[in-house]
Amino acid sequence: MELKHVLKCDFHMHTKDDPQDCKKIKYSAEELIDLASSKGFQVMSITNHNKITYSPYLREYAKHRGILLIPGTEVTVEGRHILLINYLGEIGFRKISDLWKVKRLDTLILAAHPFFPGKTTLKDKLVENIDLFDGIELCHFYRPWVNFNTRAIQVSKQFQKPLVGTSDVHFLPQLNHTYSMVETQTKTAAGIAQAIKKGQLKIVSQPVPLSTLFHVLHKFGWGIFRTLFFG
Repeated sequence: MELKHVLKCDFHMHTKDDPQDCKKIKYSAEELIDLASSKGFQVMSITNHNKITYSPYLREYAKHRGILLIPGTEVTVEGRHILLINYLGEIGFRKISDLWKVKRLDTLILAAHPFFPGKTTLKDKLVENIDLFDGIELCHFYRPWVNFNTRAIQVSKQFQKPLVGTSDVHFLPQLNHTYSMVETQTKTAAGIAQAIKKGQLKIVSQPVPLSTLFHVLHKFGWGIFRTLFFG
């Protein structure tokens, strides 16, 4: 009988190579990998916006630190953000339905923070395209008095889609507050994707500390405070 692995994973991470947020993010892919390794992560995916940050060099850099690096990206389709994990193809999609062309057994199509405020989140388009998605993100950025993950949890239960805990890290203090523990037969991208689709994972999550919350709000501008917490 093959032994199972329970792997600490994060599938939503950004670095200074991100075309959209490069002015805000100061750390490199290597620095992010180093920190993730020090926190005990075994699997991670760098998901810069509309760019795949992955190479044999980064794969080996992560491997030497005990991490399986899986290629990924956060694409913008119809103005909405969607995570593609274990994906190395083209990025220009015109319609959400175009993503059916890249849906495979060994890839993950995840709804990124789907009900957070803002124009780039899926909202009702998640339910409209629910069969396309392999999972729904539970994002780390919440506090006891406000949690925009609530509707995502409801949709997950309604349509029996697994929740996937992530950090959506843009600043290093965001890491390690919410993540996924995936139970899989093999420590491979394909094995992890299939395990998640079967719901073989557990989310570990706690509200983002106030110090990190205020750090993010300060770096992104206080206008985001009004958007996030007052609509």
